[in-house]
Amino acid sequence: MKRAPLPAAAVALLLTLATLASRVPVLGRSVLDWDESLYFLMARAWLEGHLPYTTIWDNKPVGIYVIFAAFQAVFGSQVVAMRLASVACVSLLGFSVFKITEHLTRDRAAAWLAGDALVLCALSNDGLSANTELFMAVFTALAVWAVLAGRPGWLLGVLLGAAFMVKYVAVFEAPVVFLLFMLRQRRVGAGVGVILGAALPLLAVVALYAAAGKLGLWWDCSVASNLRRVDVPLSTGALDYALHIELWRWGPLYLAGFALLPLAFWRREAVFPAAWLLGGLAGVAVAKSFYDHYFLQVLPVLCVSLGLWFSLLPRGRVVRAGFVAATLALPAWAAKIALHDAMVPDVTAQVGADLAAQHPASLYVFDSQPILYALSGQTPPTRYVLPSELVGLSLPRVAGVDAMAQVARILAGKPQFIVCRAPVPTNPAVVNLAVYAQLQQALAAHYALWRSYPGVAVYKIR
Repeated sequence: MKRAPLPAAAVALLLTLATLASRVPVLGRSVLDWDESLYFLMARAWLEGHLPYTTIWDNKPVGIYVIFAAFQAVFGSQVVAMRLASVACVSLLGFSVFKITEHLTRDRAAAWLAGDALVLCALSNDGLSANTELFMAVFTALAVWAVLAGRPGWLLGVLLGAAFMVKYVAVFEAPVVFLLFMLRQRRVGAGVGVILGAALPLLAVVALYAAAGKLGLWWDCSVASNLRRVDVPLSTGALDYALHIELWRWGPLYLAGFALLPLAFWRREAVFPAAWLLGGLAGVAVAKSFYDHYFLQVLPVLCVSLGLWFSLLPRGRVVRAGFVAATLALPAWAAKIALHDAMVPDVTAQVGADLAAQHPASLYVFDSQPILYALSGQTPPTRYVLPSELVGLSLPRVAGVDAMAQVARILAGKPQFIVCRAPVPTNPAVVNLAVYAQLQQALAAHYALWRSYPGVAVYKIR
């Protein structure tokens, strides 16, 4: 007797439990990526009454801070809040991929493979950290599911608009999803609801900043800075490195995805995933820097592609089991390495605890982890809390800040503690050595080494 398939709620629960179980080892980690600390501090400041960009600078859209602030409002301004946000994000993304694959293939086993592959592969490529790409992908995947499930156009639009307001590169996938909707609706007027719905999140943000008299600030930080950033030249070295790494992490998934391109000429169900993949890859490439976490944007469609190929296989258990083993072996190994690398001693947490015990009057995290401000209960002395915004070579131009003048202003205030990396970076191709010279001069004149940790030095004013 054939068993009835699990209800959707049970599927969602199982994927959530799998996601949580896989991420238990990192739930208490103070930091897994530089950027997530910035989002955490921005959200904390917002809950304290300061709109994003007013006390902390960043060039991301407001959506990611909304998500972080929501989880901090529920779980408190603790690191675990952003870890649980990641768990919720990956769980929902895995379930969305499950439903998309089920709609495309009518094969529950293929849907399970796609959903489980998402949970597994999201552990690598910086997917353990609370990066924007995963949160953006949730809204994009929900939009795809909404189309396949026959939901109204305004809902599709709101979801696509939300994805755009988490990270602007969602704009490269949105036309593909919109085209899918229009092909299924076959009514020109149906697209009006999508467009109006997509505009709502952006209009809400514009209204929020206009009401606060900060519309110019929003434009400069969230729009103009990104226009300056896309002008950065292509890094061929970064591209070569990324391609090599990606092949060793998700190689079988990329093979499944790119193999859909020729298949789309023969199989109708392959057309949309193939187009979706190309849109996602355009979003990955537009920034020209090819960081690991950028590739998380295409993970949902890669997992759907895997499920689609699985559905085309003969029904024999041996063949299907062999396919699963062959395609998930490398991603499983990459996940294992990512978890292992994340389990090194949490030096940042120790530094934060030691500083908090001192109840410092002031703190400047020069080029160490920005989360230290939160761990020690301190307010940053500058809007530019991400080190690369002041010590980097390209980001100061994107931020529109005079790094030398900003660092001089902070050091003139003589913060009680200064935290910096040890040893000091010396590569002029990576950091601004003139800014580091400023720091060294101030340390020599007014500070003494307070405590030393692996990779971190803390100085206290004399």
